[in-house]
Amino acid sequence: MKYITIILLFLTVGQVYSQLDKNGNPVFNSITTQEESFKGFKLISNYYTLENNIDNTKSSVYVSEKPTIAEREKFATDLPSDFFLVSKKHGISNLILLQTVPKNQFLVVNLKAKKEKVFSTKLKGEITENRASELFNSGLDSKSRIGNGKLYFNNKTFNIISNESIKKAVKKLIKKEKLDRTAPSESIVLSQSDLQEKILSETKKGGQLDFFTEIEGKEFNAVLIKKGVISTNLEMALYKWGRATYELGLNTFEDSYVVFSKYKKRELNKRELQAIKSGFNKSWEK
Repeated sequence: MKYITIILLFLTVGQVYSQLDKNGNPVFNSITTQEESFKGFKLISNYYTLENNIDNTKSSVYVSEKPTIAEREKFATDLPSDFFLVSKKHGISNLILLQTVPKNQFLVVNLKAKKEKVFSTKLKGEITENRASELFNSGLDSKSRIGNGKLYFNNKTFNIISNESIKKAVKKLIKKEKLDRTAPSESIVLSQSDLQEKILSETKKGGQLDFFTEIEGKEFNAVLIKKGVISTNLEMALYKWGRATYELGLNTFEDSYVVFSKYKKRELNKRELQAIKSGFNKSWEK
C-alpha cells in the first residue's frame, strides 16, 4: 500500500502529476492548512505555496531563484492554489482542485477509478485568499494592501475568493455528488499528527529515519559537504533527517523540531536546530 502525505497534484487537462517525480524530487509543493472530520469521512485542505515552488529549481513550476513581482503575480493567479482530499480511514477517495483559469471551476479526481470530472461553481474572484495573503506578506510591494475583499498588488486590483466561500462550496459539492460515499483508493494520506508519530517511530534505532546509529562514536568526525563547506557526521545526519521530514510532508521545520525534541526527550540545542532547518530547506544543495 502506498503512503502519501501532502499528495499530489498539479493537474492539467487529462493529466495528473504526483508531488514527487520518479527520483523522489518534489515537483509542486504544498502544505496542509486544515483537517476536519465529518461523519464517515475526513476533509483535508491543502495549499500550493508560492515559496518553494516558483523559486525552487526542483519544482516543475520553477521560474527563477529571485522571481520578479510580475512573475509572482502571474503564478499566483494562473496556477492552482487550493485543493482538498476526501479520505476514509486514511484512504483517499477523491481530490478536489479549485481551478481559476480559464474560469472558476472544480476538478474532481476519483483516485480509485482514476477518473476526473469538472464541475461549475458560482465562486467569484481572480485570486484565492491564501495566495492573496502570501503575496501581501511577501513584502515585495510596499503599496500592497488587502481590504474590502480585494488585493491591491503591483498596481492592480484582484477580487479575493475567501477561504470560507471555497470551503462552503467544496462541502456542498461533496454532498451533492455524494463524494463522501466513494470507495477509497490504496493511496494513504496521513494527518500531520499521524505523520509526526510515524516519523518519531521511524527515527528510533533501526527505523528508516535512523541516521544516527551508524555514526555512534564518530559523531564529530569532519566530513566535506561540498567545496568550501566542512561539517561533522552528526550535523550531516541531522541534515538528512531534516530533509527526510520535508519530503515526507511535514509542513514546517518547526514541526520537525517538535518531533526531534520528542525523540531526544529534551530541548534542542542551536547546532541541532540549525542542521535540521538546513536539511528541511535543502540549504547545502543550493
